[in-house]
Amino acid sequence: MDGSSAFPAETVELSRSSIRGSRRASNRSVPFIRTQSSGSTEESHTEVPVPLAKMQDAQGIRVLHVDDDPQIGELLQTFLERINDDFTVVTETSAVAAMDHLRESRIDCIVSDYQMPNMDGLEFLEIVREQYTDVPFILFTGQGSEEIASDAIAAGVTDYMQKETGTDQYEVLANRVENAVSQCRTEEQFWNALSWYQRLVEQEIAGVCIVQDREFAYVNQKLAEMFGYEQCELMGESPARITATDDRDWFFGKIESSDEGELKSFDSTFTGVRADGERLTVEVSGGDVEYDGAPAWIGVLRVTDDRPDADE
Repeated sequence: MDGSSAFPAETVELSRSSIRGSRRASNRSVPFIRTQSSGSTEESHTEVPVPLAKMQDAQGIRVLHVDDDPQIGELLQTFLERINDDFTVVTETSAVAAMDHLRESRIDCIVSDYQMPNMDGLEFLEIVREQYTDVPFILFTGQGSEEIASDAIAAGVTDYMQKETGTDQYEVLANRVENAVSQCRTEEQFWNALSWYQRLVEQEIAGVCIVQDREFAYVNQKLAEMFGYEQCELMGESPARITATDDRDWFFGKIESSDEGELKSFDSTFTGVRADGERLTVEVSGGDVEYDGAPAWIGVLRVTDDRPDADE
């Protein structure tokens, strides 16, 4: 670290320990929309991830800028918010205040100076990474060197940018902040969706199937139970086996008639039939996936209260 600091080592260590808090992976809560299943007497809920575009529109981009010079902080805030209307920039003049802000508010990106009293930008980055592993962190420094850049990469920095004269640098910085947040949100949404589907399958929250080459390549236990079968009885079978023969627009028929890549996502309803002949109204949604190295469709099925033969 930079040996030019006017503060003794014990002061730095005291500052570092004073801002360490409980470890956690992220300071952002992930939004979900909640749907309630009415097909059972017991109340059950399924959490469905909000689409990425909706999440971005709803949240905007909150930037935490850390620099011991309040004039630089005010200048950066003015330019970034002027360049991008989605930005809300908050400036703190110390790492301690910045960590307090992280604990209290959602932050989408941190922009930090390197040369600061008590603790430099790399030391601040190390502490941030201990508690917030996925928050984008951009080191924005006037003291550029290959050694600092190398240490920053090793500590988990998202991006490294050297300060320059003039206002064009803020255009570049704004672009880097936006790109870093977009990439982080995309990754976060991917893992949330993956976790959601895993819960659907393992906890049997809903019926899940994979259709490939016009037959069930996979069905979970919940789907088999919904239609009165054992899993092994449906594997390798056509989806027509759980669909009423008089449902001319049955959904799985559309899947079978679609060429690869034509049906990216779907949300529909079809008339299902159980092994004992009971008819069910089934909601299905999903999209195309790659399964075992080949194109396929994954569907999530839920039986509704609206039975086709309810009035018969």
